[in-house]
Amino acid sequence: MLKVVNPATEEVIQELEEDSAESVVSKFKEASCAQKAWARRPVQERMECLRRFNGLLQERRGELAEVLTSEVGKPVKQAAGEIAAVGARVEFFIEHIESVLEPRLVLEEAAGGMTEKVSFAPLGVVGNISAWNFPYFVGANVFVPALLAGNAVLYKPSEFATLTGLAIAELLYEAGVPKEVFAVLVGGGEVGKVLLEQPLGGMFFTGSHATGVKIAEAASRKMMRLQLELGGKDPAYIADDVDVASVAAGVADGAFYNAGQSCCSVERIYVHESIYEEFVEHFVSTVKGFRMGDPMNETTYLGPLTRAPQLEVL
Repeated sequence: MLKVVNPATEEVIQELEEDSAESVVSKFKEASCAQKAWARRPVQERMECLRRFNGLLQERRGELAEVLTSEVGKPVKQAAGEIAAVGARVEFFIEHIESVLEPRLVLEEAAGGMTEKVSFAPLGVVGNISAWNFPYFVGANVFVPALLAGNAVLYKPSEFATLTGLAIAELLYEAGVPKEVFAVLVGGGEVGKVLLEQPLGGMFFTGSHATGVKIAEAASRKMMRLQLELGGKDPAYIADDVDVASVAAGVADGAFYNAGQSCCSVERIYVHESIYEEFVEHFVSTVKGFRMGDPMNETTYLGPLTRAPQLEVL
């Protein structure tokens, strides 16, 4: 069983049955069969499903934000902000999918009558191992275009954001996406390993460098399409021609937002010497104003770290 723990209270809020090797194989087979029918649907129908999904996402933003906050500790205002912002991302994919999938003429010879063109086909069943820090953004970057292009998705949310992954699935089903076309896998690393053993058309992973290396090695043995988004190292340089107060506040937010749990969190700051003292003063003043506390409180800026072992690491 997978225990979902509230990092703010350390209470177990739910226990979920984890997928077994057998259930992963079964879901892959079902997805493989269902994908063909999904791909035969006109792209406009798939677009309409994802448009309805986006509408439901925004309509239920408040309750979805509370679910996310309860399992990852992200302050509820930030959780709601993530869901609101991902709406534009979904609309972007919907807006551009038809032009992206449009066949492209490469060569047309009037004399010889030979025509060459490039057309696009779905990969089939794709695996998506998502992240816990921005599960809506990170997940939607993969499963939305994948579904629009006619693929089926085996979606393994992070074990720290499983309730959010299941909530996403329910909204997709309600919007008209067949359950076999978007199947959720519940569990940790062992479930991810079994997923990689399936003959997937592609694997998409967001997470740590160490896990990314293991996934790349496993995918290479199957010549599988692979995309990795791993950890970043993010410096900021502050020039001497800026509005120091506003830039200091922005950089502080970039470092501490979501308790710094972001692949693009500002880790090092280089400041022009002529404004250094002023910058530090404004930066420290901003950070002192960040309110720490119950992540369910709308005024809280700093909530708990999502994973308890990180307390010792940091």
